[in-house]
Amino acid sequence: MYFWDVPVQKDVQVCIIGKVFKPNKLKVLSLNRALNEYFRLVNWYLSFNSNSKKFLHENSYEDAKRLFNLNTALIQTARDKAVEVLKSFEEDSILSLKRISIRFDKRCYSFSKTTNVLTPYWLTLSLSRRERISLPIVFGEKRKRRIEEALRGEWQFATVEMVKRNGEWYAHFVLKKTVEFTDKPETVVAIDRGERNLAVAVAISKDNLSKPMKGRFWRGGEIKRIRGLYMKIDKKA
Repeated sequence: MYFWDVPVQKDVQVCIIGKVFKPNKLKVLSLNRALNEYFRLVNWYLSFNSNSKKFLHENSYEDAKRLFNLNTALIQTARDKAVEVLKSFEEDSILSLKRISIRFDKRCYSFSKTTNVLTPYWLTLSLSRRERISLPIVFGEKRKRRIEEALRGEWQFATVEMVKRNGEWYAHFVLKKTVEFTDKPETVVAIDRGERNLAVAVAISKDNLSKPMKGRFWRGGEIKRIRGLYMKIDKKA
């Protein structure tokens, strides 16, 4: 009897929240303006009443670029947001979107560590075709350690959700990585074949090999009877 460990890969993600630290009035104004435009865009996508990203892209993408003052990456994440919102609502419920967060993917943000005395962490966002802003971000100690791991390459930066709450702005960093772990089964199934019993299956705990946990027998009597019956038929033939 052999035991073996099976390596398994799994994608893991975490969300690390940082606060925008004392942004100047012009940057806050830019964020608020982008949030209003993004909110309008998501509602506009919802008016198509379709949860197909392909349909929305083919039938509304060019109009969205013309009607809304956001960069193309934000136009696409707003489309994805609308699809997610629509899928989360039941058919009989009344859809009323009251608030939204702005989703930035890798195409429209960058994050870096600097020597700035205010805070070393800075997030640069591309809001429209002509407007970019850089924001100082502060983290708690535990979250800072995870961000440092990401900056060292131990995690991958995925998306950033800019969330406005009680007049303050927060950056929700989604970090991802693939981890490998060993799937160690707690039980092993042993199967034996014989003449009296066609097959015997026994579940055995790896922690106590001498004590079966569960077993099942498949009797061979019926098979022997059928085999003998056909042997008689062959002899008569």
